[in-house]
Amino acid sequence: MNRIQRLPRNLAALLTFSRPLLVFSSFACALWVMATNFPPAYMLGATFLLLATTFDWIDGWFAERYLPDSRLGALVDRMMDRMVLSIIFPVLGAGMFWRYTRVRSILDDPDEVRLALLHAIFVLGICVIVLLRDQFSQFLRSFARNAGLEMEASELTRLRTMVASPVAAILYAYAFYQPTQGWEAFYVWFSWIDRIPLRLLLVGEIVFLVITIASVTLHLRKYGALALEEICEDDEELRRGILSVIPNTLTLMNGVLGVAAVVFAGYGLVTEALFILIGAGFFDRLDGLVARRLGLSVPSEKKPKRASMGALLDDVSDAISFALAPALIFYIVISQLPLGNLPWVLVPATAALYAVAGISRLIYFTFDKNPIPGFFKGMPVPAAALLAASVIEIVHQVHVYLPQYLDLALRVSFGAMVAWALVMNLFPLRYLHIGRWFGRNPALMWGAVVLWLGMVFTPFYGVTVLAICGVYLISPLFTGKISPESAEIERRLQRGSPTR
Repeated sequence: MNRIQRLPRNLAALLTFSRPLLVFSSFACALWVMATNFPPAYMLGATFLLLATTFDWIDGWFAERYLPDSRLGALVDRMMDRMVLSIIFPVLGAGMFWRYTRVRSILDDPDEVRLALLHAIFVLGICVIVLLRDQFSQFLRSFARNAGLEMEASELTRLRTMVASPVAAILYAYAFYQPTQGWEAFYVWFSWIDRIPLRLLLVGEIVFLVITIASVTLHLRKYGALALEEICEDDEELRRGILSVIPNTLTLMNGVLGVAAVVFAGYGLVTEALFILIGAGFFDRLDGLVARRLGLSVPSEKKPKRASMGALLDDVSDAISFALAPALIFYIVISQLPLGNLPWVLVPATAALYAVAGISRLIYFTFDKNPIPGFFKGMPVPAAALLAASVIEIVHQVHVYLPQYLDLALRVSFGAMVAWALVMNLFPLRYLHIGRWFGRNPALMWGAVVLWLGMVFTPFYGVTVLAICGVYLISPLFTGKISPESAEIERRLQRGSPTR
């Protein structure tokens, strides 16, 4: 093979192996900026990271085109990815706190200062999760290599890798943006970075976090069985104990997101709080599905029947995310608005009523001795929580854009919260599981997903979620005639989660 023929192979190797060097150079430039506030260092660091992102996108194409049968190439590419992420994400965590120390002395509004601190903490948490994900995925791949399996990257893993680089580049440019006197002409080209809405950053970071967690779930599905066989051998109880960590972690994420929604609402980010509550509903659906797929829904014969840690954690997480969180968000948001002629005592009373109604619904679901196969008595608490949060978001938007209608919106919100509390406990109503409901209406499901993602950046996000959940609210008019036997067959086929 002559030099001309080797040129594409050498170029592929250069693109792959140069990425860690470029990212390390951006790390050095970040230290330079934090130490001296020297603008060219910021420009160099952003340029190095942008080049690394570009190389990350095109090196795979070169490898597939010119090194199609190279197993070493795939391993090297993964190693380079891990090195890049191990360098840049700790830099981003430090950079966000460095930016916070700068804006803390500039901003006059204490709420904006607290919001900047919240964003810095959130980015730091994402950085830790990304690094943990890479270490855990490498641990699972080691069992696959020992078993002689070919390790193929899934589409979701490729998506995570493609998204990670631009997310890191944007956050790097945002974190280390530091206008310096005498360099105004230099920074005028980058001033748009400092004006990126925090809402846009948070939504993008949340989406990246969801993709990262979903990627870990896929790795567990592909390689988890091999790891368990080698670790547990014939110990079935040990196997079940290890497997139970997965759905319990997903359940814990449900509760954590409920708390996060309340925190975001406390900082005035009501749209983000609604978005996070939807994520809590996703994890509530996912934990039961994973438990069934792993065979943990069938009780162990060796253990006496008693309340399991998973069931207790599920109850607590659902109570936090879907009973207490909407009530607290309502109290936090509404109590800060001018109530006019409405007595202030209505705010805590309505919030307490909703919280008690949600917890009562969960207790009834747990101890119901005569469940209807395939159906739920009363509206499930996740759907009611989204209805409540969407109404709160609408009131918030009315306060911002249409303050002349605030009094009407407040009265409607009080009535809506009472109505959702009642619907949750109207046990004669039969609600089909929302997963099977969407399964019967695929067009409705995809339409809801498109609207959910497309409207998040608009003032109409609350209206969109309310419309989607409102259709489910009246769904017993259409699904109430389905026989319980038919609904139960669908449940067994889809192996869904018994959402409360």
